[in-house]
Amino acid sequence: MGSIRPSLPMRKTRSLRKPKQQRLLSTKELGSTAFGGDLLKNSNAKTKRPFSPRAAIHVVMRTRDVFSLLKRGRRARVAQMVAAQARRQLVHVHRFANAGNHLHFLVECREQERFQGFLRAVSGAIALMVKTEEGQTRTESFWLQRPWTRLVAASGRAFTAVWRYVDLNEIEGGAWGVSRDEARAIQYGDLGPPRPWLKV
Repeated sequence: MGSIRPSLPMRKTRSLRKPKQQRLLSTKELGSTAFGGDLLKNSNAKTKRPFSPRAAIHVVMRTRDVFSLLKRGRRARVAQMVAAQARRQLVHVHRFANAGNHLHFLVECREQERFQGFLRAVSGAIALMVKTEEGQTRTESFWLQRPWTRLVAASGRAFTAVWRYVDLNEIEGGAWGVSRDEARAIQYGDLGPPRPWLKV
């Protein structure tokens, strides 16, 4: 009779179950996460820009010149630049608004480096385009401040409020001279002001 081979230990098989999805952060858990803009007006940043892959981000970029982002048909080109950089950096843009002298974004991103790259690429490309067309020197500052950002719960009332606020700015930017009340009337029509239970 041949010798009996010792039994080999069983290999542990990997679980085929999908990884558990990360829970989204609530508004209460996020706390105060605003960074940039007027907050850094008279000083340099002493902390890093807050970021979480489990939250949405409201971004505002403000220029020095009024309507500098709408002159000479720039609305479409600015939107194309934003879309191109969002694809490159894997940033999901929920809403975007060009208000003439400032931009609003409501975005999500899973990696902080990609989000930072998105901010740098968008601000740099837009500044270069406008400066070239306006004949400005490269040393002149195009943006008034560093981008303002705030983490927002990626669902619920806070998310819906920012979504609608960005849309409101898009309406105001697309119709020069329209008041905030007139923009709201255009935005909501006969629905009236937004209600917390309305879902996007």
